Amino acid sequence: MTEPLVRAENLVRHFRLPRPSPFAPRKWIKAVDGVSFAVDAGKSFGVVGESGSGKSTLARLVMALDRPDKGRIEVIGQDPFALADGDLRRHRRNFQMVFQDPFGSLDPRHTVGRIVAEPLDGLAIRLPSPERIERVAEALDEVGLPSDAASRYPHEFSGGQRQRIAIARALITRPKLIVADEPVSALDVSVQAQVLNLMQDLQRRHGVTYFFISHNLAVVEHLCDDVAVMYQGRIVEQAPAEALFADPRHPYTQALMAAIPGLSTGARRRDRRGVRLAGTSTEAIPPPPRGCAYAPRCPKARDRCQIEDPALRALEPSHRVACHFA
Repeated sequence: MTEPLVRAENLVRHFRLPRPSPFAPRKWIKAVDGVSFAVDAGKSFGVVGESGSGKSTLARLVMALDRPDKGRIEVIGQDPFALADGDLRRHRRNFQMVFQDPFGSLDPRHTVGRIVAEPLDGLAIRLPSPERIERVAEALDEVGLPSDAASRYPHEFSGGQRQRIAIARALITRPKLIVADEPVSALDVSVQAQVLNLMQDLQRRHGVTYFFISHNLAVVEHLCDDVAVMYQGRIVEQAPAEALFADPRHPYTQALMAAIPGLSTGARRRDRRGVRLAGTSTEAIPPPPRGCAYAPRCPKARDRCQIEDPALRALEPSHRVACHFA
C-alpha cells in the first residue's frame, strides 16, 4: 500500500477574538478543531460545509500558509512546519493553490505570461529565458488557451478563462498536489462544468491530486473520490463519494443534500423532503458549551446530544460519522 500524499492528525487551529471591552471574557473561534484525514495520490479529496465551517482554514494549513496550534500534517512525505525556509521553498514546488476569485487573484497590471510564471520566481526556479517562455506556453496549452494569451492582460478574458489562467499558474511548477479553494463558485453554471472537466482531464493526464474545497455538494459529487463534511471546525462525516451521496448518515449531511435540487438519485430520493437545515449558517448559531455542536439545529437531537460530544466513528471500514444515532 502506498503512503497517502497528504496526512493530517488531530489538526487544531483556534483564533482569538478581540474583546469588546477590557473586562469582557476572552473568546475563541475554533476554526479547525481536531481534524484527521488522509488523501491518496492521484485522487480528489473534497471538503464541504457552510461558510464558517473551517474549510478554508484547513486549506491554508495544508498549504503551510498557516501553522496549526496542535496536531501534525505531512504533505508529500514532509512536515512543512519542520522544514527550514529554503527547504520549504523547494518543497512548495510540489503543491500549488487555485483561489476562489479569478478576478481578484490575477494582478491586472501584469501580462498573463508574467502571471503564469510567478511561481517560478517565487520558488526560485531558475530557467533560461527560452525554456521559461516554453514552460508558460505549455501551461497555457494544457488549460486550453492559445499561446498568444501570454502577451495579453487579465481584463481581456472571461471569468472562466481567467480561472484557466489561474490553473495554468498552478501547473507551471508541475506539482503533485493542487489545493483548490472554491475554484468555480464565482463562475456561471455552464462555465463551472467546463472548468471541472478541465481539472478532471488534467488529473487523467498528469496524475495530479486535488484537495478540493467547496460548499456545493453537486460540484463535489462531480469531481471527488472521497468527501469530508465539516461543521464548526470538525469533520462530522467522511466517506467515499459514491457511498456518501448514496446513503448520507449524519443529519447535517442529509440536510445539505436536501437543499440541493440536483441531488436526486439513490438514497437522496428517499423522502429527504422532511429534512431541513435550521438557522442561516454555522456562523449565526454558536456551538453549545458542551455536547454535539450540531444539536441546536438538529431535528433528531436528544438529551444525550446536549451533554456528550459524539466521536467520529467508523460505521463501515471507510465511512465515518460523528453522530450518536447515525
